[in-house]
Amino acid sequence: MKTKVITFTCVILVSILLGCGTTGPIEGESIIRTATNTPERFEIPSGTTWDETCKNPIIDPMDGAELILVESGGGFGNYRPVRLKYGLTRGELLRINCRTGAVVGIVKETKQ
Repeated sequence: MKTKVITFTCVILVSILLGCGTTGPIEGESIIRTATNTPERFEIPSGTTWDETCKNPIIDPMDGAELILVESGGGFGNYRPVRLKYGLTRGELLRINCRTGAVVGIVKETKQ
């Protein structure tokens, strides 16, 4: 009986610890810093609407630059601009909330 209680307690504790991790909505990726000089919201091609599905491409309304979807999950997408901007360096992507078009931050690219 004691073994079952201890095992159950350990499972609950591990679940709580994993659930409180610092990873982002896309498995294994954390925001590493805030993006700079971004629009308040990105735009999507006409005829489409923001929802939980990430759109490709999205458009910077300030200069018309396109960003290409690299990976997505949980209503968030990691995008690569055609040229580096927003404070990105090589090997980094811009995370966007696919429900609103708002910028979340910068993440490391995991698939290169």
